[in-house]
Amino acid sequence: MDAMPQAGLHTAGPSTGIPDLDQALDGLYWGDNVVWQSDGGDVAPFVDAIVGQAATYDYAAHVKLGSSAVAGLESIDAVAGGPLERPAPLLDAVRRACRPDRRNLLVFDSLDTMADRWGVDGARRFFVNCCPMLLEVGAIAYWSLSQGERLEPVRRAVEDVTQCIVVVRDGRLRIAKAEGRPVGVQGSVYRCRIGEDGRPALERAPAAARLGTALRAVRLQRGLSQGDLARLAGVSASAISQAERGQRGLSLETLLELTAGLGITVDELLRGEVAPGYRLGRRDDPAAQPTGMPIPLLDDPEAGMRVYLVRLAPGADAAPQVPHKGVEVVAVIGGLVQVMTTAGRPVLRQGEALLADRSGISGWRNIGQRPAALFWVIRD
Repeated sequence: MDAMPQAGLHTAGPSTGIPDLDQALDGLYWGDNVVWQSDGGDVAPFVDAIVGQAATYDYAAHVKLGSSAVAGLESIDAVAGGPLERPAPLLDAVRRACRPDRRNLLVFDSLDTMADRWGVDGARRFFVNCCPMLLEVGAIAYWSLSQGERLEPVRRAVEDVTQCIVVVRDGRLRIAKAEGRPVGVQGSVYRCRIGEDGRPALERAPAAARLGTALRAVRLQRGLSQGDLARLAGVSASAISQAERGQRGLSLETLLELTAGLGITVDELLRGEVAPGYRLGRRDDPAAQPTGMPIPLLDDPEAGMRVYLVRLAPGADAAPQVPHKGVEVVAVIGGLVQVMTTAGRPVLRQGEALLADRSGISGWRNIGQRPAALFWVIRD
């Protein structure tokens, strides 16, 4: 089995219940909505694995629209004829259940079932409202969705709003979206088999399979046919079809022709996604208490920028523990914070920022009556 990618900084946190998948995703972040998209593959073993982790959460529930109850999870019962059968009451029930001061896990019945119940637009609207709410409270949520033209509006909404999309198809798994992860996670492709214990195991797919999955992903993303790709690459549509199925590769010259026509690099094509041009830093465990310690969100040596989150309990103070010489910014996102510098001790309210280009910052103090939070941004 090929070596799995190394996990990044955010390894202590929620788990998928599948070590291979944890490494492939670089772990789950609190607030991740993970959408399992079935393209002919079975997503049930992956859902079973996260259900097996229910005891590690403060609250774990199954949002049930019609299927049988899931053992080990509480039930948010939205069956037909009940008080939660419509989207609005169900959304309110989910909001009440997921308190922001505890670790929450929600497993939803499929978006297909929601579309059957509420119509495609009703399912789309429910997801668009529920997904950001769960991100805000730091819940882990598992959703599922099948392929099919009927559900295309739901799929587009999922792509826009969710944090993670994992596509399962014919013994392969592709990470189609993974916000906040290192370069190379999004678009990666794995062979997938179910072990004797019923748990999925992953290994890196061969180059031809990775190329085939990437070609198909980029083609669908751009709304192109196999014939369109063939014309860009200067080959037959049959060659593109065989490449997408992993039956044959494409020559380097053909790949260069194709990527030039698509306006992307070969690396971007092989990842299956065009590089977004940004990096996202996810926050820490929402149930953790403020410690005053700067929590690293982003550290980009190439850009020379680092971003930390600092949370302070009422009356608490803290000092930077990261050596730094250069420009610093403090932006208060909650509470009343006094910033200690070598030139003074200004007080900042929520929504205010301080730029220290000549005076070093030696610490922060929460002088308000409620918890405070700030971003500390430094440029090397």
